[in-house]
Amino acid sequence: MENGTNAAELSLLDRFAGNWDTTGTLITKSGTVNIAGTDHYAWLPGGHFLMHTVDVMMGEDRKQSVEIIGFDTLSGTYPMHFYDDAGESGVMHGGFDEDNWLITSSELRFKGAFSDSDKTLTGSWEQYSEGSWRKLMDIRLIRATH
Repeated sequence: MENGTNAAELSLLDRFAGNWDTTGTLITKSGTVNIAGTDHYAWLPGGHFLMHTVDVMMGEDRKQSVEIIGFDTLSGTYPMHFYDDAGESGVMHGGFDEDNWLITSSELRFKGAFSDSDKTLTGSWEQYSEGSWRKLMDIRLIRATH
């Protein structure tokens, strides 16, 4: 990754680069659903944006998405533009607090922590619904060795 003005901020995203094995649990009204699959992060040419692809099974349902992450100097955040296989798209904003990675939008938020020399990212998603936040899913990404 190489970049001029935002080099320091963008270099913080290097800890994501590579392949990850993903597991977790989605909380639904009728119980929980297991999540298993892969996440892949790669720098786009020029080093200004990190592309994140997701390919997971949530129970019997396959979910795929693409996300483009950059850095916005005005807000001091990492805008994350996402597009999924169901036709959904939007923008969330990420940020670092030491080893914590935080993501926010009007309807979703995530708090995760890197551990094990950046070989593991573990966290929880919450969804805003009916005036309050509720846990949506727990997720764990482990850096793939294959």
